[in-house]
Amino acid sequence: MENSKCDRQFRWISSVNGDPELLSSLNDQMTWFYGQQDGREMYQSMLDTQEEIPTDSSSVRHLMPQYICDLKPETILEIGCASGRLYRQLRQYGYQGNYCGVEVADYVIQQNRHKHPEVTWQCGTAYNIPFPDSSFEVCFSLYVLEHLVYPERGLSEMMRVIKPNGRLVLVFPDFVESGRFSSQLLGLSPVMTAAEKLRQGRIIDALVSLYDSRIRLPKALRKTEINLGNFLVNICPICLSYPDIMGTDIDAVYIASKKEVHDWANKQGFQVEYPCGIEGEFAQQAFIVIYKTNI
Repeated sequence: MENSKCDRQFRWISSVNGDPELLSSLNDQMTWFYGQQDGREMYQSMLDTQEEIPTDSSSVRHLMPQYICDLKPETILEIGCASGRLYRQLRQYGYQGNYCGVEVADYVIQQNRHKHPEVTWQCGTAYNIPFPDSSFEVCFSLYVLEHLVYPERGLSEMMRVIKPNGRLVLVFPDFVESGRFSSQLLGLSPVMTAAEKLRQGRIIDALVSLYDSRIRLPKALRKTEINLGNFLVNICPICLSYPDIMGTDIDAVYIASKKEVHDWANKQGFQVEYPCGIEGEFAQQAFIVIYKTNI
């Protein structure tokens, strides 16, 4: 059922010092969305379809696992492993070390254990990783950070399980840099672009969508930290308002920014690197490595 509160308003709050009840409610809803089979079904189907698409050599989906393989770490941990796509890819690329995968959906973990009993799969969240301190040389996540209701907690927890001089490898969309945020309702109806709405004769909806996407949303994203605080999340993502619709990042909640993550890492005393730089594709798709070592 459509949530009447999920309208064109930017219902964004800080995940650090925002209303605890609103954040807890959002976290409960997103935990159901990712963790329970009836909530996750369409999302998982989208992930499975993506695995069937060949990986381009210039894509971060190739460059990230290749980067990890080139490090030759003995132990690695993936947060948000889903059905094990990256595990299989790492093996194809020649990785021979110990892999562990963590995913919030227990039924997915059970499927992974049946399909790949040779490695460790654990049910858990980015806020409560079921491993001791300093367990892994590399911890990594691919397009996970933007889905966390408490991204700062997730970053701290991932750094906790990394060994001294180890690395946290992250890939996530930089919504602030791109000026796009797919989980925010634009116009008067979800998902479709202004051009698609215009082709259907929905002129007013198309015009409002165009204004929202070209002017209103980018302007708001540029001012997020100044106006509202740190690590902002959208408490009304489209995926919760329109459960029959699925698309890329309509379930994103954190308004992800590589500058914010970089600044956070520096404040913790960690070093930061961008293996592919921050220009071109990598301006809007962050590929960032945080070293667990002092600056």
